[in-house]
Amino acid sequence: MKRILVTGGSRGLGLAVCRQLLAEGHGVVTCSRKLRPELSGLLQTHPDRLEHHLVDFAQPGAVASLAKSARLLDGVDGFVANAAVGTEGLLTLTSEAALRECVEVNLVATMLLAREVVKGMLGRGGSLVFVSSVAARTGLAGLSVYAATKGALVSFSRALAREYGERGIRSNCVLPGFLEGEMTRSLSPEDKARLARRTALKRLGQPGDVVGAICFLLSDAARHITGTELVVDGGMLA
Repeated sequence: MKRILVTGGSRGLGLAVCRQLLAEGHGVVTCSRKLRPELSGLLQTHPDRLEHHLVDFAQPGAVASLAKSARLLDGVDGFVANAAVGTEGLLTLTSEAALRECVEVNLVATMLLAREVVKGMLGRGGSLVFVSSVAARTGLAGLSVYAATKGALVSFSRALAREYGERGIRSNCVLPGFLEGEMTRSLSPEDKARLARRTALKRLGQPGDVVGAICFLLSDAARHITGTELVVDGGMLA
């Protein structure tokens, strides 16, 4: 049984990853700004293998607090950096506060948390999986700030692969396309259809479509894979 940290585990992709890891028999540590009913149900079903911490990565000191309460220096075997916030609208219409929050949560907090996770992995090895986005690879109007943070994660992950590979720590990115759920809820049916037409499979993804890629990179089956990106976008970039 491995112990795996999953950020943003209360909904969407993060929740789906927690469910799958628990189904595989692992122990899961997760965090979110709110404890939602779906995650609360998982906590009741798996009280011995699932722990949850309330944390808001936009707040100063949040990472240090989580590192202490989740005992990250004791070591985890895997880390799924999934928590993120988005920005909507053209850059000129994006407030400074929204821009700073996006960078702080998606990039700075993730980097600080990875630093704590790696410290605990130094004597045991492990797998880091950063959830980036196809927005890091292709231009999408209204997502410039979000895309910038997700692109930076790809570069960060590659550098970590080089820095800590000889210590048995692997680092990879998963780049999902647009998924049904929270990230597309505000879109009109016409906008959803337009995005679906951009994919080779002509449909938007589900969180479950991405879970397998993340769990694969966490697993021993991917023991010789590091410093790379796995795109799961239904062929949007094809």
